[in-house]
Amino acid sequence: MAMNISKEVKIGLLGAVAIVMFVVGYNYLKGTGVFSTTKIIRSEYDNVQGLTPSSYVQIQGLNVGAVKKISLSKEHPGKIMVEMTVDEDIDIPVDSKVKIVSLDLLGGKAVTVVMGKSATMAKNNQMMAGEIELGTIEALGSSVTPAIDNANKILLTLDTTVHSINNILDAGTQNNLKQSIAQLNSTMRELSQFSNELNAQRQKITSTLNNLNSFSTNLNTNNGRINKIITNADVTTTNLSKINFENTVNELKATLQSLNTTISKMNNGNGTLALLMNDDKLYKNLKNTLSTANNLLYDINARPSRYINVNIFGKKQKNECPPQPAPNAND
Repeated sequence: MAMNISKEVKIGLLGAVAIVMFVVGYNYLKGTGVFSTTKIIRSEYDNVQGLTPSSYVQIQGLNVGAVKKISLSKEHPGKIMVEMTVDEDIDIPVDSKVKIVSLDLLGGKAVTVVMGKSATMAKNNQMMAGEIELGTIEALGSSVTPAIDNANKILLTLDTTVHSINNILDAGTQNNLKQSIAQLNSTMRELSQFSNELNAQRQKITSTLNNLNSFSTNLNTNNGRINKIITNADVTTTNLSKINFENTVNELKATLQSLNTTISKMNNGNGTLALLMNDDKLYKNLKNTLSTANNLLYDINARPSRYINVNIFGKKQKNECPPQPAPNAND
C-alpha cells in the first residue's frame, strides 16, 4: 500500500536538503570540509594589505584552510590579529612563517605557509611569525618611486649644468672657441699636407725598411760570430781586469827614473860611457887601437907564416916585411 506523503513534509525535506547543501558549499568555498577537523593558527601583522575573512590559506599553492577572523590585537596594540583554520592532519613546524601574498594583479590576497625545519609541530591556537609579500603593483610602485626621485635629481643637475654652461659661454669665451676652432682647422690642413708628403716618401720608407730587414737578416746569419766576438771581448776584458796595472805603472816609473838618472850622469860626464861620449881624445885613441887591431888581424890572416913558424928541418925563416895594412884601415 503506497504511503502518501503530504505536501508540507516534502517541502520541509527539500528545505533541509537545501540548508545542508548550502552549509557544505559554504564550507567548501572557505576551504574546509564539512566533516573534517581543523586547528587554528594565529599571526600578527602591521598591515594585512586588504586580506579578508574566507581568504585561502595555502601551502605551496595547495588550499589547506581559510582565514577565519581578522581583528585588532588585544595583546599588542597597533597590530592586527589574523586567525586561520587549517586541516588538523597537516603538520606545520612551529618555526614556519605565515606570509600574506597577492594572488593576481587585481590585488586578491591569500595566506601562504612557508614551512620551517623544526621537529616540533604547531598545535591548536599556535602563534606563528607573520610576513607580508609585496604584490606586483606594490613592488612596481616601490621601484618606480626611487626611479622618479633619481630622474628629478638628474633633471635638477642638468638644469644646473645648463645654467653653468650659459654663464661660461660669454662673448669672450665664444670668441676664444672660434679662434680655437680656426687653429684646429689650420692644424688639420697641415696634418693633411704632412700625410701627402708621407705618402710621397712611402717608396723611400719602404726601401729603408727593406734595408733594415736585410740588415736584420745579416745579423741573424752572423749571430754566432757576433756572440763569439763578444765572448772573446769578454775574456779579454776579464784578463785585462786581472792585470795589476798599478804595479806595472810603478815599475815603469822606476825604470824611467833610472833611465833619467843614467842620462843625467852621461850628460854630466860621470862614468865610462859619459867619458866615451864627451872625451874626443879617448874616442880617437879607441879608434886608433881598433884600427891597429884590425890591421893586425888582417896581416895574420894574409901572412900567417910570419906569426906561426913551423920548421920541419930546423931552419928558421926570417921575414922582415912590415905588417900589411887592412883595406880601408884609415876610414
